[in-house]
Amino acid sequence: MALYTYPGNIHIHSTYSDGSGSVKQIAIAAARAGLSYVIITDHETLEGLAEEGLYSKVVTLVGIEVNRPHSHYLAFGLPKPPAPDPENPQTVIDFVRAGGGLGFIAHPFEKGSPYLEKGQAYPWINWPVFGFTGLEIWNYSSHWRGLHSSLLMAIYFFFFNRKAAMRGAPPELLALWDCYTRSGYRVVGIGGTDAHAFIYHLGFLTLQIFSYQFLFGTINTYLLLEEELAEDFQVAKTQILTAIKDGRCYISFDSLAKGSGFNFYAASAEKCYLMGSTLAYAPGLVLAAEIPVKRAFFRLIRDGEAVYSGSGSCLHFPVQMPGIYRLEVFLKPLIGQPRPWIYSNPIFINKAE
Repeated sequence: MALYTYPGNIHIHSTYSDGSGSVKQIAIAAARAGLSYVIITDHETLEGLAEEGLYSKVVTLVGIEVNRPHSHYLAFGLPKPPAPDPENPQTVIDFVRAGGGLGFIAHPFEKGSPYLEKGQAYPWINWPVFGFTGLEIWNYSSHWRGLHSSLLMAIYFFFFNRKAAMRGAPPELLALWDCYTRSGYRVVGIGGTDAHAFIYHLGFLTLQIFSYQFLFGTINTYLLLEEELAEDFQVAKTQILTAIKDGRCYISFDSLAKGSGFNFYAASAEKCYLMGSTLAYAPGLVLAAEIPVKRAFFRLIRDGEAVYSGSGSCLHFPVQMPGIYRLEVFLKPLIGQPRPWIYSNPIFINKAE
């Protein structure tokens, strides 16, 4: 089966809210970074929707980020914005779902830094919630901001070693994801950057905090399609949103290496099942992965627990029991410890009827 892989960046802010770039400028930066699509999510506005389209061959979609003080929620595929309701975010989730949109909980366990925005953070407050499409598993800007306990470390990671700042998706967020999926909920994992490309003027100096093009080379969400991405914008938009909804996607920290060429699937004698698939357990079922580098270490997770680990560029795992399976891939440097790199979406293997 021929598959096509398309990298894209999700959770971006433009001049329609608090970003520094226009929709077109964002698309041009994405093209320079080698992306196929972007999803812009300005705060509580869909004004940019009129500018959706193809720019420099980048499919440029416009969604929204709802709720300001906390409980931020990303919504895609809506014609009108939901009313904010941070104290009862379930109402926002229900509105998005009723409108046929996709909704993702953004940076739910965000931690602030005393050296940035005076420690301001935007976590989720009210739990539990249900009916959302998925979770933002790894957010570059949010994660980076919460890691630094001293001004010296913040300066070091910003100016000298930005790759080292990323230590993988937060364990508590992965645990939340696994909790939902093993409880019977289909929850799609995506990566985001929360790109603003903030510009600060310090006297005669102008400093940009993480340009769009830089962030578009960090945490990306790759789509797996069984057909090429269409040149017609509306068709391509449907392809992208459908792949995300179905969980035919994975998260890659492209600062370490491009994630193109990865695949995680289940295979029986008759058929292959991509990420996001639901199937019944049967003897002879195998979980397999193709990993685009040789220096990889991987962990297979079932229902939140590691059941297999190994090294190399492929996985072949005979399935012995039903469960929710996902794969974590680490890149092994020549020196040092393996670094978190790729997170697959789950494959749901149910008991045979």
